[in-house]
Amino acid sequence: MKKLIFLILLLPIVAIANPMMDKDVPPPHSDNKMPPPAMHMLARPDDVGFFLHNLNLTSDQNAKILMLVEKERDLMEEDRDKARKVRRDIEELTLSDDFDKEKLEKLVDQSLTIHKRYALKKAEFSHELYSVLDEQQRQALKLKMLSFNTPFPG
Repeated sequence: MKKLIFLILLLPIVAIANPMMDKDVPPPHSDNKMPPPAMHMLARPDDVGFFLHNLNLTSDQNAKILMLVEKERDLMEEDRDKARKVRRDIEELTLSDDFDKEKLEKLVDQSLTIHKRYALKKAEFSHELYSVLDEQQRQALKLKMLSFNTPFPG
C-alpha cells in the first residue's frame, strides 16, 4: 500500500519534470517570438519578385520595379475576376438540376485559357523584372534562385 501511495505521489512530479511536447511546438521559454510564416508568404522557386531583396537596387531600379508591379497588378486583377466568375459558373452548373456537358466544357476551356494567359503574363513580368537588373545583380539573383531548393507545398 505504501508503494502504491508513493507511486501516486511521484507521478505528478515526473510529469512536470519531463512533459510530452510536440516537436514542432517551441518550448514556452524559447527566444523565437515570431509565428511560422503562412503558406502563401513562402517563396516559390519561380517567383523572381521574392528574390529581389538584398540586391542593392538603385532608386531608379526601384522606381521601375514599382511601376511594373502596379501595371502587373491591374492586369492580373482583370484575370482574377474572370477566373472567379468562371469558377462560380462551374460550381453553379455542377450543382444545378439541368447539367449541360457542352456548357461545362466551354467553361473549362475558358478557365484553361485564363490560366494559360496568367502563366504567360507571370513569365513576361518576371522577365521584365530581370531586365531591370544589371549584370552583377542578375548573377546574384540566379544564385539565390538556384540555392532555393525548398519545394513549394501544394
